[in-house]
Amino acid sequence: MTRPSLKAFVASLLCATALAATTHPAAADNGKAPITFLAAIIESGPFKVTDGQNLAGIEFAVDQINAKGGIDGHPVKLDVIDTELNAAVARRKTVDAVLQDHVSVIIGASGSDILRALVAVGQQYHVPVIAFAGEVDELTGAEFQPAVFRVASSATMHAAAIVYALKHDYPGVKKVFLLNEDYSFGHQSAVGFQKALARLDPGVQIVGDVFHPRGAADFSPYLQQIQASGADFVLTADWGADLVQLLNQANSFGLKPRIGGTFLADPDVLKHVGNAAIGDIGADVYEPTIDSPQNDAFVASWHAAHAQTDVPWPTASVGKSYIATQLAALAIQRAGSTDFDKVEKALEGLQYNSVAGPLTIRSCDHQVQIGQATGEVEPTTGKFYNFPFIGTALIAPIGAIAVPPAQTGNSRCTTGNG
Repeated sequence: MTRPSLKAFVASLLCATALAATTHPAAADNGKAPITFLAAIIESGPFKVTDGQNLAGIEFAVDQINAKGGIDGHPVKLDVIDTELNAAVARRKTVDAVLQDHVSVIIGASGSDILRALVAVGQQYHVPVIAFAGEVDELTGAEFQPAVFRVASSATMHAAAIVYALKHDYPGVKKVFLLNEDYSFGHQSAVGFQKALARLDPGVQIVGDVFHPRGAADFSPYLQQIQASGADFVLTADWGADLVQLLNQANSFGLKPRIGGTFLADPDVLKHVGNAAIGDIGADVYEPTIDSPQNDAFVASWHAAHAQTDVPWPTASVGKSYIATQLAALAIQRAGSTDFDKVEKALEGLQYNSVAGPLTIRSCDHQVQIGQATGEVEPTTGKFYNFPFIGTALIAPIGAIAVPPAQTGNSRCTTGNG
């Protein structure tokens, strides 16, 4: 099955039925049928706060694309489904959207299990999936499907960025404890931390490697293990509600080691922790503290439009979802079509000067290659928030965090295909 040309696509859309989901209308009608983007977002449950940021980034990008005339004159229409952080639900809703509303691009999704479900649908129906999250290595490695294009780092890349910052900010650390969520991403992150430590700071000893259920309410057993281990630093890939619980309970427990968290720079996490987070480390593809003229302009334009909202400043999630949406539009424009094969060719090897810096979509595995912004939580400065936030970004260069093609587990990267 192939996607239609823009001409055929326009004809088919004229008789498309409305999707029974949250729908964001396209720009004013100019006689050209819209191109539909589908955002797969957690809109219910304890993890919905983070995905509210992702949705805001997608919406901001769509508004900008439409303000500039859409994609070759075709406005972008944004549909949204609630994944409920449930792979089966996400798959069912995505199939319905693709079949009912002629979706041309799927953008998502928090949770590697959810992204797997989206990629399965994208592969079956020939719809590209532009991933702003879902970092488990296998998705662009051994489990690779051509439908996936990941703007987020892989778990190994993200873990390496935290270790890079750890070595820079805390060169005296000798003992590290690993604490991660007990699902595919958490396990992959633990392996990533181990590999990065062995490569970047081999003198560090790993004194604990423990997993906890996603959505854990009580972290005290794990905090006791950390204290007993003698660790002087903790590395975690926890995110959202789990990370808030970990940091709050660690503070109440009197945990001595500092924490390096791959998603710790999230303001919705830090505002619940306050001064206790000072000295902790976060990292991601995008941070608002990246020091560049392009990012300064992005931060200013975002704040002008969102100052009175729950997301007054762009976050890591905002930045990644914004970039993912811009790349989707750019690829369709360059392809001159929504045909999957043509969009895939437009994305493979694509170089783009994003708000996070120059990036490349590596051809063989569709994995973004970009230096990663890291930052240490500093006392309140008032620049962004009235609580401690990360300082000016230290960029972990791509050469320090990239997974070499031959080590991805993706056969395309070892045979020269793509």
